[in-house]
Amino acid sequence: MFRRILLAAACIVAATTAALSTSPAQAATTQQTFITFYGWYDNTPPGGDIAYPQIHSSAGGKGTYADPITFASATAELPAGKRIYVPRVKKYFIMEDSCQECEADWSSQGPNGGPGLRHVDLWLGGAGGSAFDAIDCEDALTHYNTDGTPILEPVIVDPSSSEVYDSTPLFNTSTGDCYGGAQPNVTIGQYKNVSTGTCLDDPGNSSSTGTALTVAACTGSAEQQFTFHGAFLVINNLCANNSSGVIKLATCTGGPSQQWSINPNLTISDIQTGGKCFRTSGTSVLAGSCTGSAAQWAFTPKPTGPEFGLTISPSGGTVAPGGTLTATVATTASGSPLPVTLSAAGLPAGVTVAFSPTSVTSGGSATMTLTADASTAAGSASIAVTGTSGSLSHSSLYALSVTGAGGTARYEAENAAINQGSVAANHLNFSGTGFVDYTNVTGSSVTFTVTTSATGAAPVTIRYANGTTTNRPMNVSVNGTLVASNVTFGATANWDTWADVTRTLNLVAGSNTVTLTATTANGGPNLDYVDVGPIVVPLPVTRYEAETATISQGIVETLHPGYSGSAYVNCDNVAGSYVDWTVDATAAGPVTLRIRYANGTTANRPSSVAVNGTVVATPSFAPTANWDTWTTVTVPVTLAAGSNAIRITGTTATGPANLDYLETA
Repeated sequence: MFRRILLAAACIVAATTAALSTSPAQAATTQQTFITFYGWYDNTPPGGDIAYPQIHSSAGGKGTYADPITFASATAELPAGKRIYVPRVKKYFIMEDSCQECEADWSSQGPNGGPGLRHVDLWLGGAGGSAFDAIDCEDALTHYNTDGTPILEPVIVDPSSSEVYDSTPLFNTSTGDCYGGAQPNVTIGQYKNVSTGTCLDDPGNSSSTGTALTVAACTGSAEQQFTFHGAFLVINNLCANNSSGVIKLATCTGGPSQQWSINPNLTISDIQTGGKCFRTSGTSVLAGSCTGSAAQWAFTPKPTGPEFGLTISPSGGTVAPGGTLTATVATTASGSPLPVTLSAAGLPAGVTVAFSPTSVTSGGSATMTLTADASTAAGSASIAVTGTSGSLSHSSLYALSVTGAGGTARYEAENAAINQGSVAANHLNFSGTGFVDYTNVTGSSVTFTVTTSATGAAPVTIRYANGTTTNRPMNVSVNGTLVASNVTFGATANWDTWADVTRTLNLVAGSNTVTLTATTANGGPNLDYVDVGPIVVPLPVTRYEAETATISQGIVETLHPGYSGSAYVNCDNVAGSYVDWTVDATAAGPVTLRIRYANGTTANRPSSVAVNGTVVATPSFAPTANWDTWTTVTVPVTLAAGSNAIRITGTTATGPANLDYLETA
């Protein structure tokens, strides 16, 4: 439904302050008129300023003949000071304000029709009440035909003072009630962008304030079912909000940044100016120009008959060439069960897919198996998994990464979530189908969804180009937490030359978000991809107490406190005294030994560390504060699969330090 754009009185250079006309009364006439409503919260800042004060200094009135309520219109249609009576609400009104839409409808082809379309905008009030309820009431009292054209109804111009008066307020600020119990028009459904064919989406159905809306493959799922009422686009009880040019979800306040108009030309424009519209930029949704198909959205109502939904768990995964990967495709049912046939599109070369079973009844699930042959190239892809039942079709995206040498997975920037930037291909040597050109503002960002099979640290290489002479630093966040500030992305030779920045990031098993956010007004560099290396999984820590090991020339002792286990070992003060542990390893490979000791003397007590008979290190075992103070030294070693002998041997006449335990990690 189209809503008016109020021309605020603050914008009127010279507002007349003439008193109500004392010219002779004219004969009453009835005119078919389009009636809309406006109020306190339609102005920025909220207020009641008026362009043509007559008997009020600001918009108001009771609706009686003696104290009519302010209305706005075109002065060419109804001059300032003109009284009207509106039978539907049984109240008198006086022309005291200007309405831009009314002007257009009367003098030209306006948003509601014309020329010559009579249009009055009646003051509804709202000060001190809920902005949300007040604007809903404005919409509820504005009547349209089913085809979106305005309904015309009788308005009496120059009425007598004897018309029936109803003192019920148009909007009750105390209760939020609307005149006559009117309710706003409510639509629920999905909005498909005319340019991209993708749908407005609440990523992950998050219900979190600050979440930026995106576009994604049209699935008909819950995260794409938006409710519009009054002037508010709502999902999960949060409102679409213009946040510095980015459409984000916010707590519903009814404020001007949350007021939108769904227009007959398929745009979604802000009510306050009419000049900013929802439009796509990559997968981002921005408040920008209202021109072109990128700013047009086709609405599809949520079906009222039998329906189904489709989800994939997990939503992505990584596979090596020659390997397989599985996920569960689950469907939901609304109404009668439906047969749903599954398919997939967007598979990279060398990857095949199979569903078991290939068809399910809505409410059921199937196993999806992805197989990469040995020749599959490293890279990432968004696979659209689709369920079809008759004319109904819903899809969900699966983020597939194929590892390259060393288990590295590549994630192309053009497939990531872009906030204030766009996909471009106007420079050479990029990977994939394009790269991301950041908008030159602080806060522009790209978010990658990275999937891993384990929790741990991974090397992440960021490929970028910066053809300027100035550093373009970015913050790096993982799963919403800042992990590196103002990482340097220095100049490259030109925009066709790419460079790498590598950071080690701690990731969790499953899905992770890695966000690169510009920290200066220059924005970020051009971004090509991120390569995520194999997770370095920390081995479980295993402790081996010294008192249970094999001891040569030493004793088990409990004289000094602070030890672990039941005791520690005090070796004899001779060269060659030792403690020998048997350490098991499930597989051959590097580990770190942590040796806990105390040395209450003032001199080092060097000892050799041998693995399976080979000396690999000779730590100094420096003094500690006293014999009751314990510390550790670390020694990197390589173990064989199975049992390993770890021996610490004193190399001087003082023997080793007191030894508490040995840990492997």
